[in-house]
Amino acid sequence: MARTGVGSVTLIDPEDFAEENVGRHILTSDSVGKPKVEELARHAARINPDCRVTAIKEKFDVTLLASRPDLVVSTADSFQAASLVNAYALHEKIPAVFGGVWGEASVAEIVYVIPGKTPCYECYGGFRRNVEIPHDTRRYTDPNYDETRIPGQAGLWANILMVAGLQFQVILGLVGLRDTLKYSGNVWLMNISDPDCPFQPLALTVAEVKKGCAVCDHSCLEELLQENLGDDENSDLSQFDPGNNVLLNDEQMRKGPEISAEGK
Repeated sequence: MARTGVGSVTLIDPEDFAEENVGRHILTSDSVGKPKVEELARHAARINPDCRVTAIKEKFDVTLLASRPDLVVSTADSFQAASLVNAYALHEKIPAVFGGVWGEASVAEIVYVIPGKTPCYECYGGFRRNVEIPHDTRRYTDPNYDETRIPGQAGLWANILMVAGLQFQVILGLVGLRDTLKYSGNVWLMNISDPDCPFQPLALTVAEVKKGCAVCDHSCLEELLQENLGDDENSDLSQFDPGNNVLLNDEQMRKGPEISAEGK
C-alpha cells in the first residue's frame, strides 16, 4: 500500500516481532523483540516517506482511531478481533477486508464487506464461535490470552505473498481503482498448496504445448529443413548449419505455435 501511494495508514497490533514470525513476514531477524507496528512503520517510511504511518501497539479498539478511515483491513488471527473490526466497519459504514490463511499458509481466505450491500464478516465467520481452537500453551502463561485466537503455525513467505497480492486486488476494487468485485461473491478462497483441498489449485488454467520443435524433438529437424530448403536433390542436409537463420514462410508465421488448453 505504501508503494501504491496511500496517503496515511494506521497500524494496530499489540505484539512484538517474534522469531517464529521471520519465516512468513516482510520484516527480518533485525526486528525480533521489537514492536511489530513500529518496525513496519519504519519499513514503510523507507519505501515511501510521504506515506504517514501511525503505529499503535495495542489491541484493536475504536477509541484508538483519531479519525474515520476510508478502509479497514483486518489480518488478525483472532475471531474476537475480526468481530470487533466488523462491528466498527458496519457502524461507521466503512468497507472492510478480512484476510487470513489456514494451516501452514496452504489455503487462503479473503472476505470483503461493503456495509448495506454485502453480508458481513459475522454472516460468514460466525461458525468459528463453535470451532475448537488448537491447543496453545500461552493460555496458561498470558493473563490476557485470547481464547479465540489461532496459535501461530509455520507458513512459507511465498505463500503469504500470494495471499497478500490477491487481497490487495480486493482492496483496489473497494477503493474504485479496479473493477474486480461482485456483491454476490464477497468470499474469495484460494488453494495454494493443499492437494486434498476441494478448491481450485491457484485458480490456474493449465495449458499444454505439443512437442514438435526442432530443439526439443530432433525428429522434427529433417521436416523443418525440408520445408525451408525445399526438395532440391542437390541440397545436402547433412551440411546444414543450424546457426544460420531459418526463415518461416508467411503461412507458418501466421499460424504460430499449436497449443491445446484444458480448463480445470
